[in-house]
Formats: sequence, structure tokens, C-alpha cells
Amino acid sequence: MNDEILVHFVHTHCQIHIGPENRLEHIVARNKQKCTDANDIKYALSHIRQANIVILASNWDEWSARQLPSTLKLLNTKKQQKLFVIGGKSFGKVNPQLYVDKSNEYRVKQRQHPNLVAVKVNALLEQIIDPSIFVNMQKLISSEFNGTCPLFTPDGKLISYDGAHLTKYGARYIGNIIFHNKPLNSLLTTAHRREILE
Repeated sequence: MNDEILVHFVHTHCQIHIGPENRLEHIVARNKQKCTDANDIKYALSHIRQANIVILASNWDEWSARQLPSTLKLLNTKKQQKLFVIGGKSFGKVNPQLYVDKSNEYRVKQRQHPNLVAVKVNALLEQIIDPSIFVNMQKLISSEFNGTCPLFTPDGKLISYDGAHLTKYGARYIGNIIFHNKPLNSLLTTAHRREILE
């Protein structure tokens, strides 16, 4: 795979937003200074406009999620560019120490409910973002029966060490799920997908 991948990090406290509204009005005082520096999507616009594929992923706040359709328009992506939005994820409160001496058989049965805010914001995004570009990661990893999500991969590796950030095993596990489901399954060829996930 010879593709070039560029990442522009915007801290979750700062959120991805473009528009006339001042996003700092939505940010708590202690984080405002942090969000006036490079933690702004505007600093990535030159790269975004040159990219073949643009993926926006965030632990979206409700305010930025509501304004996301406007933000996407203001990105001014071209028709030939592929744009995707990945919703946030939550595994609830995770305490890895509870599972240190547990068997894999025990670990793989552990499930819990995600943070309700993450579920609510993903449901909102599902309503306002075109399904051909939106990845509801929370729904993909949660049980249809009761909305719980696994804490461990099928081979007993911890997915998230804090309920929000993924371990390397969790990243591979979740990546395998989202790239085998719509809409990201259309993004990569079979060879590319295999190369990424192995």
C-alpha cells in the first residue's frame, strides 16, 4: 500500500467545527487557550482540499454534531473526494485491574452499557448525516439485543483501557468491524483491507 496518510489532531475538548458561530462559546474556560492554537480544523483545510479521502472522527459533543452538516458544506470538498464521518464510541467505565487474573473465557463474556451521551449523539448524527458517509461505530460494536458492548476482543484482549480510548488490540478489532460494514467497506479493495487488518 503506497498511500500517504496525514492526520490532523483536534483535541476532543475543542471539537471539529467550521462556521460563523464562535466555537469557543461552547468550550469550558479551562480549555479555551488550548483550543485557540492548532486544535482547530481550519489548520487542516489545505490538506483536506488536496486529499482523495477525508475521514472526520471525533468524540462529538452535541453542539458540534448539530452543526456538522454545515461544517461539512464549508469543507468545500470536491465531487471526486470521498468524505466519511465516524461517530464517537463508549465502552462505559472500564477498570482493567478487575480482569488481570481472569480467564479468557470469563473476559469475552464481559459486556456493559456505553455512556448514554455517546448513544444519543450517534443517534442524532444518524438522523442528520447521509448514511452513505456516516459510520455509527457505537451501533456496530453494540449488541442489538440490549445495547451493551464487549470489553474484550474474541481472543480476550482488552478493547479500551478507559472506556473511550482503544488499546492496539481494540483498534484492530474495531477497525476490522468498521471496514467490513457500510459505508467504509466500499473504501478499500479486498487486498487493501487485508493489508490494513493483518
